[in-house]
Amino acid sequence: MKHACTAALTLSLITACGDDPAAEETGQDEVAGTETETETETGSTESGSSSESTEASATESTETESSESTGSETGTEDSESGETGDPGCQGDPLICEQGTVCDVITGDCVPADTECVLAGPSVECGDLSCGPGTVCNDEGGCIAVAPCGAVSCEGDLCWGAQCICDRPINCETASVEDLNGVFSTDIFDLEFADDCTAWMVTLRSGTDFVRSMTPGGELETWDGVANLNMGEIKVLKALNPQYPAPPIVDDVLAPDHTPAQTHGGDDNFGQVAISYTCCPTCGCFVDPPQGVARLLPNDPVPLPIVLPAVATQGFSGPFNNTAADAGPMGLTWGDDLRLYVGNANANGDFDTVDLVDESQELLTSFGSRVTASAPLTAVHLLVALETGEVLRFNTQILESTPVIDFEIGVTSMSHDAFTGMVYVSLSDLSVLELDPFTGETVEFEVMPNLGRVAVSPEGKLWWVPAKHVVGNLPLENWDLPTTF
Repeated sequence: MKHACTAALTLSLITACGDDPAAEETGQDEVAGTETETETETGSTESGSSSESTEASATESTETESSESTGSETGTEDSESGETGDPGCQGDPLICEQGTVCDVITGDCVPADTECVLAGPSVECGDLSCGPGTVCNDEGGCIAVAPCGAVSCEGDLCWGAQCICDRPINCETASVEDLNGVFSTDIFDLEFADDCTAWMVTLRSGTDFVRSMTPGGELETWDGVANLNMGEIKVLKALNPQYPAPPIVDDVLAPDHTPAQTHGGDDNFGQVAISYTCCPTCGCFVDPPQGVARLLPNDPVPLPIVLPAVATQGFSGPFNNTAADAGPMGLTWGDDLRLYVGNANANGDFDTVDLVDESQELLTSFGSRVTASAPLTAVHLLVALETGEVLRFNTQILESTPVIDFEIGVTSMSHDAFTGMVYVSLSDLSVLELDPFTGETVEFEVMPNLGRVAVSPEGKLWWVPAKHVVGNLPLENWDLPTTF
């Protein structure tokens, strides 16, 4: 198993571990490239307080934030002088002497092995350069990525702002004993909300179930439709360093669809969706058909289908099981309050449903069947195919970028909101840590048997057995890095 300090951060950032890192107030994904405005807010997460150098840096930086990006305009104002009268190095990393790097969190030139340093090269993005803590939105704008929550720019150079060094732990999941009780009977997929509530779906003969368990061990169950199997469960969560989790609501839509809400919003976190699955020969077709359902806990029909799908089948699926490798797969929430899923009408199709317009749309067709997906930014999803290929899909321009080819089936992908890494479970039982923007991987663990993995807010990676395939094995977990 790897150690915390071996994780490769987005864009191969130069990082180091520390016990007393600086922390900024966290925020949503931001896009730089259209409008500029100056912000001087600083703050702290619940897990640690901001250092003086971090606060000074936040005050000195000219932040560029926008919900849309065209790349036509960039920030042009210089950073204001701090107490010393000297601007930070973020706008000109080359001022750092040999043997030092520019830490974009503090704006200081520091030795590369200094604790809690976020540094690294910039990536060209139209007329901009996206530095550490940001990535290109493929349209000339820079988007914040974990461990940062906003974007700052000076001239044509942008970097991450509101960055943190310690994993914010605002809650704890239910105990292993509780989760391995009735909650995990016939479990096939597992997901955790930002408030540490655990969610699962079953794969079994007869009616399937959605179950939830609060951190206090309270169990709730919802029956599925007729004899339809369930495949995956996904919860709308924060993609940047996590905030204190908001309360779960029954049914909250974007309050205004003009323009579309691009960041979910605190009131929307916690929404749950599942996929109903069926193989062409399994005899589980019903009307309404299988597809994607959204959980409305207090509704007379709590799991209504919002995206219909036909029966599809994998030919060399990662679970090597007819029922487990069937139907729509690769379900995920986008940061735009849309649901995305593969194989809805044919293997390789990738569809979305807009919950505000109540419309379904085919976005693209990949070369082979989709087996897993995960959200990355306001415009990027990670998608795995049955062949083992992993692509980064841009939901705005509908284009795919190859990331890596594992040449073996992917059973699940789970995004870590603290590091920005994605944990990938493979059919050979290996679990890898993947940088979704560089394709770099680190071996993380080995699963006891076939199953999936899920990141929890308390900093653990949970393994959930595919009990329909491997039998009644218990859930297990491994510790994730608490700092970088």
